[in-house]
Amino acid sequence: MNIEFIYFKECPNANVARENLHKACSALGIKADWQEWDQNNDNIPDHAKDFGSPSILVEGKDVAGGPSECCQAKSCRVYEGGQNAPDVEKIMVALQENLHQ
Repeated sequence: MNIEFIYFKECPNANVARENLHKACSALGIKADWQEWDQNNDNIPDHAKDFGSPSILVEGKDVAGGPSECCQAKSCRVYEGGQNAPDVEKIMVALQENLHQ
């Protein structure tokens, strides 16, 4: 399964999102293995530049919706309900949808 974590180091919410991703993987028995893209690095793929920080993609799909719906690149992202990172349950749903594909 292709999992991507998009962030920039100055974002205070990146560590919470990374921790939630780890918890979601652990809860589902999925190896906690993902690609991290730091938006401060010029060598990130173009698609990773379109998301706010932190963002989690599973098989190329944002766990909380696409960039046109929710965020701007190189900014700290705010999630539904005022959360600063996707919650464990939202990440688990996205992971589960891709477990059997």
